[in-house]
Amino acid sequence: MNISHKSLYEFGMSFLAPILNHYTRQIVKNSKNKIPVCLAREGWVLHLLLTRLQDKNLIKLDFPPIYLRVSRTLLFRSQLGNADAWDITLKNRFKGSVLQLLMKRFGIQFHEAYALLPSTLLDFELSLPEDLEKVKQWLAPHEERLAEFAHPTKMGLLAYLDQAGVSGSGPESLMLDIGYAGTIQKMLTGLINKNTNGLYFIANDASGAKVGKNLARMKGVFREDINWQAGYLMLERSLLLECIMTAPHGQVVDIRLQSNGQLDFFYGRLAAPQRHFQDLDVVFQGAVDGVEAGFKSGIEYSIEEIEEIFSAFACSPSAIPKAVQHLFSIDDEFSGNGILNATAVFGL
Repeated sequence: MNISHKSLYEFGMSFLAPILNHYTRQIVKNSKNKIPVCLAREGWVLHLLLTRLQDKNLIKLDFPPIYLRVSRTLLFRSQLGNADAWDITLKNRFKGSVLQLLMKRFGIQFHEAYALLPSTLLDFELSLPEDLEKVKQWLAPHEERLAEFAHPTKMGLLAYLDQAGVSGSGPESLMLDIGYAGTIQKMLTGLINKNTNGLYFIANDASGAKVGKNLARMKGVFREDINWQAGYLMLERSLLLECIMTAPHGQVVDIRLQSNGQLDFFYGRLAAPQRHFQDLDVVFQGAVDGVEAGFKSGIEYSIEEIEEIFSAFACSPSAIPKAVQHLFSIDDEFSGNGILNATAVFGL
């Protein structure tokens, strides 16, 4: 094992493994009669971990875990033109033009945007969530055309959810993700038209949400009912976790159902973790091996211990090895920020 490989492996074992050890124990406690559904990019390593531990008989789940390749961009794209969804899709912060909003938040290409909306409207400037009602008024006359454009995406997404086993009359899902507002869970709750459960690292609002006639229940493992800029380090610097807990394919931006029933997935830009996934995979190996060893030895961590470990890596410029630093970038087009590097953002 060379020095770089060793640094990557040990980082996964020392930074991620304790966090995932505690989180996994909570998954087991909350998964009775529920299907564990690992969401979005972060769900990749969660699915890898749960599958390994179940195969080794270190945990018992009532149903095998599912990895669901979804994203806010994909879900928002599928709901274009749905007046009932604007309050969710236009809620998060964004500043720019209508054209930029459509391209970055809804995954629409330049030429598609100009085919959908008048060029004068595309040039309008906005700031969300402050201009939410104004933007809804701008888009209202074009909802039918937007919905027609989004229809193939919606059909592909619904077929995917059915094939994955999360829709229909089966057991409720336990949706797993870092957090925080449960936007993906809420959107999925509406699409599958059944109650869902979410178990997050951090939940901004653990009271859950009513989505139509259904409930999206939410729990936070490390902290609940806390907002951004409240000073909680694991939330304020959670971008570090989002960068390092990602999938080799990056963000899914569209799904299309073919006539033979097969699904085609389309992805956004690749950041450094995708371009150097062989390195990230070593981090994952260290993390999963660390959790496995912890379960075999009966090692558990308190929330206070997890917070101390996270703080040690998230606040010290020298704690994250140089061999790992290139992995801390993420595609944040959704918020209009492009590719972000977490270590640069936090001065690490």
